[in-house]
Amino acid sequence: MSKQVELAVELSSSFAHRVKDDIHVVLQLADERAVANASLQLQAGKKVVRVPATPAATGGRGDRGGPVLEVYVPAADLRPGVWRLGLVGSDDGVTALRARLLNSRRQPIALLPGPVPRTLMAPPQRRPAAAAAPDGRARAYATASRLANRGLALLPEQRATRYRAVLKKAGRRLLG
Repeated sequence: MSKQVELAVELSSSFAHRVKDDIHVVLQLADERAVANASLQLQAGKKVVRVPATPAATGGRGDRGGPVLEVYVPAADLRPGVWRLGLVGSDDGVTALRARLLNSRRQPIALLPGPVPRTLMAPPQRRPAAAAAPDGRARAYATASRLANRGLALLPEQRATRYRAVLKKAGRRLLG
């Protein structure tokens, strides 16, 4: 998508939801733009999907004066994740929209109007390696406990808790 000014999307009249095998998206743009013969571009990473946009059946205008566009996107074309939206004009120029589409197979579809949040979290700090016993007993204990927990997860919880307690006692004796 181009790095030019993003076109705002009105929150009150814009929405997205699933309709059978399609995702129905209705966008009310905040200002007048040439939307005749426009397409909506959805982009997630390198994957780009373009679908034709039509003026909505409500007359094409919302309460704030901007045009209302209606789009049906085949749900099979969109993998789960966040999709950036853009309006493609007749000259194939893409105008970014201040909205994103959140697609999930387990949750409802969500239209997220507004700019992309600019907050970045600090990268996680690396934890120093645990001080291992000179003969590697601590590493062996950690590996054995992980393997034991995987096996004990198959048992009923009460029985697994009892066996874990016994194994912890034996591990403490091993480590000294």
